[in-house]
Amino acid sequence: MAWEDLGGQLISAAAAASWGDHESQVFAIHDDGEIWNRYWDGGRWHEWESLGGSFTGQPGAAARDGSQIDVFAVGADGVLRHRWWDGIRWVDWEDVEGAPHDASAVSCTWIGGRLDLLVTGPDGRLWHAAL
Repeated sequence: MAWEDLGGQLISAAAAASWGDHESQVFAIHDDGEIWNRYWDGGRWHEWESLGGSFTGQPGAAARDGSQIDVFAVGADGVLRHRWWDGIRWVDWEDVEGAPHDASAVSCTWIGGRLDLLVTGPDGRLWHAAL
């Protein structure tokens, strides 16, 4: 197994999502506090691209298919935010209503037509919502 340096100046671990036969996408908070992503198209890794914002903790990501990829992260203000690729462009960040404030980590998965979102709250408890 050969390891490849994908670069970046990360302050979080990477969240990953994959779809189709050969494509995958990674998301991480860089040292500027923004979420950055990088993707594999089946032949090569594309360069890091900023998705903006100001975030802390550990982001989470899931792919419905090649036409929608969701990424969630906790803003520096403690609000959980969501952004997604709609098959053409990245939709602007939006707040996730009712999510625990000041969460430290996010994970998510698509199961059929349902998105399961999990966050670790400031109380150390695991919180779940199906979107």
